[in-house]
Formats: sequence, C-alpha cells, structure tokens
Amino acid sequence: MKDGAGRSDAASPFAAAVRFPWELISALALAQLVAWGTLFYAFAIISEAMGRELGWAKAEMSGALSLGLAVTGISAYGVGRWIDRRGGRLLMMTGAVLGAVLLALWSAVTETWQLYAVWAGIGLASAMVLYDPVFAVVARALPGHYRRAITTITLLGGLASTVFIPTTHLLVEMLGWRHALVALALIELPLCAGIPWLLLRGRETGKLPASAHAAHRGVVRRAMRHPTFWLLIVSYVGAALFQTSMLFNLVPMLGELGFTTAEAVAAYACIGPSQVLGRIALLTLERHFTTMVAGLIGTIPPLVGLAVLSLAGPSPVLVFGFAIAFGLGMGVKTIVQATAAPELLGREGYGALQGAILTPVHVAHAVAPFAAALVWQLGGGYELVQQLLILVGAASAVAFVLAVLFAPKHQR
Repeated sequence: MKDGAGRSDAASPFAAAVRFPWELISALALAQLVAWGTLFYAFAIISEAMGRELGWAKAEMSGALSLGLAVTGISAYGVGRWIDRRGGRLLMMTGAVLGAVLLALWSAVTETWQLYAVWAGIGLASAMVLYDPVFAVVARALPGHYRRAITTITLLGGLASTVFIPTTHLLVEMLGWRHALVALALIELPLCAGIPWLLLRGRETGKLPASAHAAHRGVVRRAMRHPTFWLLIVSYVGAALFQTSMLFNLVPMLGELGFTTAEAVAAYACIGPSQVLGRIALLTLERHFTTMVAGLIGTIPPLVGLAVLSLAGPSPVLVFGFAIAFGLGMGVKTIVQATAAPELLGREGYGALQGAILTPVHVAHAVAPFAAALVWQLGGGYELVQQLLILVGAASAVAFVLAVLFAPKHQR
C-alpha cells in the first residue's frame, strides 16, 4: 500500500535491507489465530452452554465480555509504550500465560462476579496478546516490511472464528463447557506463549536509552496537536460502532427485514472468508493502493451494502452481497487502522501512538452492543438502528478522508 504521495514500501531505505521473514510472520499469524479463537470467539459457544447450566441470562454474561473489551482498551496505551521501550517478546509471552490461567479459572466459576473478574483479567491478557501488540512488535522489528507483515498476520487471524467456533462447539459437546475451557487453555498456552518467546529472541532491539524514551513520550503529544490524530479517532470509533453493532445484531435484524434464520446464518458465515479475501487483495495489490483508497474500501462497501439492504425487500442476493461487502470492509479496515497513523503521522513510537488512538476504539467496541440494544428498544425495531449506523458509517468515511487531507505534507 502506498502512502498519500504514491510511495510504496519499495521506496523505503529499509525495504531491501532485510529479507521478509515469512517463517516468523506465519508463526506469529498462527499464534494470533489461536489467541483470537480462545480468548475472544470461544465466548459465544461457552456462554451459551454455561448459561443453560447455571441459569444465567445472556445479558449478564455479555456484560462480562464488554468489561473485558473495556479493559483491553484502557490497557492499550500502556502496552504500546512498553513495547516501544522494551519490546514485546516477554510481554506477549506473559499475556499468553495469563490468558491460559484465566481460561482454566473460568472453567471453575459458579457466581457471576467470578465471571466478571475472570473477564477483566482476560481483557488485560488480550491487550498483551492480540493484534495491537503483535503489530507494534513487527513495526519495531521490521520497519521496511511492517505493512506486509501486518497484512499477512491478519490473513490467518481472520480465520479464527471459522476455526474455533466449530472447534469449541465440538469440545463442549465432547467434554462439557468446563473441561472444554481447560482444553482451550492447553491449546492456547504453548502456541501463544511459545511462539513469541522462541522466535522473537534476538529479533528485537534491546531496551532503549533514556533519550529515545523521551522522544517516544513526545510522539503522542505532538500527534495530539494535529487534526489528523483526532480525525483518525473519529473515523475508527465510527467504524467500531458500525462493525460491532452489526456483528451482534445481524441475525435478528435480518429476521426483522424478512429473511429466514437459515439465510441470516448463511450470510453471517460469509463474513469471515470475505475478510480474508479483502486482506489477500490488499496484500496482492498493496503497491497500487494509497492510504486514502484503502481507508475508503474499508468503510464504503459496508455502508452502501447496509443502505441498499435497508431500502430493498428481502432478497437473498442482497443479503449475501451485504455480508460479502461487510466482511471485505472489516478485513481491509483492520489493516488500515494498523498502518494509517504511522503513514500519516510518522512511524516513531508506533506502539504508544497506536495505543493512544485505539484506546477509545476498544471502548467503542465494548459499548456498541448495548448502545444498539438501547436504540432498538427506543425505536421499537431495527429501522432506527440501521439509520443511525448509516450516519455513523458515513461520518467515519468523511473523517478518514479529512484525516488524510490534513496530514502533514511531508507524510502525505
């Protein structure tokens, strides 16, 4: 992907300095697939079985997930600064160990407060393990190849739901939900802790000197003085509200629009593969995409798809078209959110800069399901939800365009 001036990674003085480490990046991608599958997507299956056994309402359990997402957001800046200063090898390994321990503790919960405590801890572990820290690690270790590395990692990571939703369901059917969580912990621990611990050894620079610490501390302060920083936050928060609200409400919303449950579930299943296809396209054509174009591809197709779906009648062609457009946008937007800020504001202090920008984004992910539910209740249906999400998606697209246009000229 080129920057706004049309320069690509090939123009970087670092690009030819280091061969792209496919083995390392593929292993980190595998660790991300497992981390997302065990620490995030497994919740949907486990909570269903847990609720049946313990008699807990879905809203009670969803609150624990939202708490975890909020903790992840609050921790993002601190995690990013740590990686900027000390690297991510020890931090990612520690987060994976913590995640495995908490999955095991989750298997023993009998009270709702215990579930909330476990998920607050999982939120912290997720901040140390999932996409953001590994993106910061590769940006630090591979300055000339970080965009290709991020895209490659998200290709495999995007299949986490496709792999772990059925895997978790099978484990629950075979072992029960408590033993299934122990099995997930045993899967997560060696891969998510072992891969960064073994393969990142010697690939990161050591602890930075005090002068570098001071420079990194100033990165966020300087960025905050520029409108591009705040416009990126507006764009990313809007995208988070749009995407998360749709993911948690798509099936019932499609039912209200007249689609059958089978059609809704089949459409939902198209989202994951569509994310991967979008990322493959971006990886293949990265030298031909400007930051502006990539950002709009991540925003516009889901927005247009929802608008057409809301206005037209229940057509299977439209619902599958929307699912594909939505997944395509999600897949590309993940990469854009990992690369646009360093492209537009500078690559120094990547971890701290990304942490500062993504903290409110994680919080938006946490509140989106409840906000959508509240709007649904106030409107007496999903029509008002759809209208507001279209406005939010449009605002996200406009904010991103302005962020690129207002970026410092030497960056664009």
